[in-house]
Amino acid sequence: MLNLKLKYLLVTVTSTALLAGCENTDQSEIAYDQEYNESDMAMAPPAPTASKQMSSRPQEPAPQQPDATGNASIQSFLAYRYNYAFALPARSVAGTAQSHAQQCLTAGPALCQVLSSSSQTYSEDNVNANLQLRAEPKWLEGFSAGVMKSVEEAKGELTRQSVSAEDLTRQILDTDARLNAQKTLRTRLEKLLATKDAKLEELLALERELARVQGGIESATTTLNVLRKRVSMSVVDINYQSQQMAVSRSAFSPIGRAFKNFAGNAASSLAGVIEFISYILPWLLLLIPGFWIIRRVWRKRKG
Repeated sequence: MLNLKLKYLLVTVTSTALLAGCENTDQSEIAYDQEYNESDMAMAPPAPTASKQMSSRPQEPAPQQPDATGNASIQSFLAYRYNYAFALPARSVAGTAQSHAQQCLTAGPALCQVLSSSSQTYSEDNVNANLQLRAEPKWLEGFSAGVMKSVEEAKGELTRQSVSAEDLTRQILDTDARLNAQKTLRTRLEKLLATKDAKLEELLALERELARVQGGIESATTTLNVLRKRVSMSVVDINYQSQQMAVSRSAFSPIGRAFKNFAGNAASSLAGVIEFISYILPWLLLLIPGFWIIRRVWRKRKG
């Protein structure tokens, strides 16, 4: 009897979960499309322009309350990504990038996280650095202003900026619906497990099913937390490039290297001549007397 109840419960809850997921997905898609159609210009990110000021972060839609019908699927979840490029004097590239990374580390992981940081020095006038951050929106506004100020103080300029957004609404709503369905199933399984007249094999089957459902709940919870983390914190990519100069000091560096290496190159050439003589001298000591003897014998025969 308990086994039949278990099978009926699994079929019922699974069907309910599938229907809930499909319904939330359809409703979220329709509501989200309607929201964008009505406020397309208001929610669109600013177009990338190479101005002298970093554009402030577009205001993300605040969490909306459920409407009169109790449907909260009209809320939008957008993960923003920003890209900036700066041109600075070569001597200031590495220091500026390091100072910006230090600001993020000082703020702490709750506000800012350094995902990657690198710098490359190809020559005295060609230096490149990259910095990737994940930052909280409000903190990012103040950080952006500070970054622009430090670049201007270093005699640099903003050369490129862009903003993009990834829509995670469907993934978050679907995952949340599956999580709620799994929690409902877990509650009912726990009630069945408390049945006193159940057989041992039925209790073992219930425990296995309960463990499987608990694993699904933990997996869905982790996925949901990761998706919400991507929405609550924005990714920022910053590139620092040395400014191009009409005539740089590196243009005359080959001449300088030639004078610097003159003594070394001359010494290397002389060493090569000495080594050549050392290789051929033993053969000359053998060949010259032999050639003289052969020539003398030849003259005697001819005479």
